[in-house]
Amino acid sequence: MKFKNVLIASGLFALLTMLPLEAYSQAPPLLPEGNTGISASHPNDTGIESHPNVLFADDFESYSSVSQITGSGNYVNYYQGSNLTFDSSIYFNGSQSLRMRMPSTGSEVSNAIVRDLSSEQDLLFMRVYARYQPDYRGVNSAHNGLRITGNYSGPGRRPDGTDFFLVNIENSKWDSEPEPGYTHAYVYHPEQDDIYGEHWYADGRVTNGSQSFGPHFVARPNVAPNRGDWICYEVLVQLNAPGVRDGRVAVWQDGDLIADWQNIRFRDVSSLKIDQIQLENGGQGSSQQNDKWYDNLVIATSYIGPMSSGAVPKAPTNLQAEP
Repeated sequence: MKFKNVLIASGLFALLTMLPLEAYSQAPPLLPEGNTGISASHPNDTGIESHPNVLFADDFESYSSVSQITGSGNYVNYYQGSNLTFDSSIYFNGSQSLRMRMPSTGSEVSNAIVRDLSSEQDLLFMRVYARYQPDYRGVNSAHNGLRITGNYSGPGRRPDGTDFFLVNIENSKWDSEPEPGYTHAYVYHPEQDDIYGEHWYADGRVTNGSQSFGPHFVARPNVAPNRGDWICYEVLVQLNAPGVRDGRVAVWQDGDLIADWQNIRFRDVSSLKIDQIQLENGGQGSSQQNDKWYDNLVIATSYIGPMSSGAVPKAPTNLQAEP
């Protein structure tokens, strides 16, 4: 303890925690797929909120006004209330969904609903049904999906392993990608090269950085969602044990594992945990009005999977692989 105190006093302890770690040599466990998660035992998500591993579930059926997003106590904040509404004409299940509208604008717009976790977590699964309008396009640098964070307070800073992290699963179109862009992760972590986050793709490509996903990473085809279809998205964020490079981010589309990034260092202290989630549809400008709908949100500490009807599940048909 005396030696540790000397290190802290001299600043060397903080420096040592920032040194790169060796790639984690142990192969990570296989991830589940299909209708093998929590939802399989809760057809149409009925009673899913009572499952011991479920932290929160929202079918968006109980709201009649935007103010009830926070008034209900389910969420701590929402952004751009004028762009949010509950839509009874388009929904996945039940009788309405949450619609977020990205207006035609040259400026940045942040549309989101925000929930703080009732208990901070080292590992989190987040599942939601989402639908892009059929001609969704032209959003510049979009943040339009599922976000999981720890102690995040804003962009333009490189995390130091003790202060914050961010994972956004989103669709931004770059180069010749099909609209609305390949599903990928936008991530803030201590080893990023820039003050802004990195974009991680399913095939292993990294933009705005040079992250390595370790010896067990499996490159997968990049996938873009079919606009106009309801799609089940699920994301896993697993924080690393301090001193071990065993952090992980994974994404499922309609129960198929489409991305699995491994060998991640998110933190150097165990006190930094997952504390907040968001659903988003924003960006730094939009060439036209672009709507996105959300329905049947669940967050849990184990795999959730697509909603079960109690019938034999069908294979997904709305995958679009990179040529």
